Amino acid sequence: MKYYVRLTILLSLIWGFIAIQRIVIAIIMPAIQADLKFNYTDVGMVISITGLVWAFGTVFWSALGDKLGRRPVIVVTTILAAVFSWITGMVANLGQMLAIRGALGFFEGGPWGPAVATVQEEAPEKVRGFTLSFISAAFFLIGVFFGPLLAVYLLGKFGSWRPVFYIISMPAAVLGVIAIFVMHEPPSVAEGIKARKAGQKRIVYDQGHKVRMVDVLKYKNVIVSSIVSIPVMAWLFIYSGFSALFLVKVHGMNIGQIGAAMAASGIGGFIGEFTMGGISDHLGRRMTMILTGFLCACSGISIAMMPVGTGLSAFCVLFFFWGLFGAGHFPLYLGTLPAESVPNEYAGTAISIPTGVGEILGAAVMPTIAGILADKYGLFAPIWMAAIAGLVICVISLWYVETAPKKVARMVKKPTREDHLLRPFRGRSTARIEM
Repeated sequence: MKYYVRLTILLSLIWGFIAIQRIVIAIIMPAIQADLKFNYTDVGMVISITGLVWAFGTVFWSALGDKLGRRPVIVVTTILAAVFSWITGMVANLGQMLAIRGALGFFEGGPWGPAVATVQEEAPEKVRGFTLSFISAAFFLIGVFFGPLLAVYLLGKFGSWRPVFYIISMPAAVLGVIAIFVMHEPPSVAEGIKARKAGQKRIVYDQGHKVRMVDVLKYKNVIVSSIVSIPVMAWLFIYSGFSALFLVKVHGMNIGQIGAAMAASGIGGFIGEFTMGGISDHLGRRMTMILTGFLCACSGISIAMMPVGTGLSAFCVLFFFWGLFGAGHFPLYLGTLPAESVPNEYAGTAISIPTGVGEILGAAVMPTIAGILADKYGLFAPIWMAAIAGLVICVISLWYVETAPKKVARMVKKPTREDHLLRPFRGRSTARIEM
């Protein structure tokens, strides 16, 4: 088995079990809410705090990984995230929950940027989008598909939400240890580490132009991905955070039915992530983002408009497509689009910036707003927010510069480095930085 395949499998598993640690709390939130007496605003805050701190963690750890090594960053953050997920099962009040989930977010933000940047560099160009999609797809397969089923089973078996966290936290810790022995540094980072140990100054080039790490902010696709990350992350964490409550309180479903509906969205998300990544290799990253945004909105609006009392089967179908089209954005806007636009040496940093912006404004702020609106107007409000996010994604994606190698090769006017730079920085050489 080729190294990039082994690496992709390992990093996909790590990301999938990190997803369980983050998503499961929303699935069993009705039980937590009843035990700890949370209102809907409290629920929004608990979901938001992880995203808020995750934002700072992902930028910090990705920049550190680009400079000092991606392997140690992935190992350390994966293990410590598992520790704080385990501790979640011990909290007794809102303050403790916010503190522990905040610490969890800081470390869970670590693996994504280094993992995607590493696979982006190691995978063959012709299957890059398809390969990268497996990492983000694992978030939905393990976290959103298996996660709800496992959480419902464990909740029924133990009669308490606390053991759920003790059990779902163990796999990530084991995978973090395995990464020590399986993963090695990608060439771009290994070369930088070697030069620094030798006391040499290293210069990074992009088509003959010297670039600095901070210069990733001058690339158009990094900025567009940062903007589009707000509605994408809002969709994910409003939908995952409030769908279970929506199905219980509005449509009168039981915990088993909730698990089935959410699992349907998880398998849809898994299929959407790797199929949209593969489709984008041929159709183009930009067009795939536009289409998935529109279809995500259509699926969400259909859920919001279902009459009260609609049966489980209808919701399973709708949640499947909501997950499929909503999740289809992730391997593109948080993977190939920013990573393919900048030098390999700074790919982790380029990925982390949209992640950080999306975590703060999308995953942290928006669920809190959704909780406030739910307290005031009812649980239809968060569902409509998540649905409308798809339309916003569709519009913003019009500003992307195409990066898919196959699509670019067929274009009559191929994007140049000038096209990739924001207008104020076109025609200007970027300055040198010492790594």
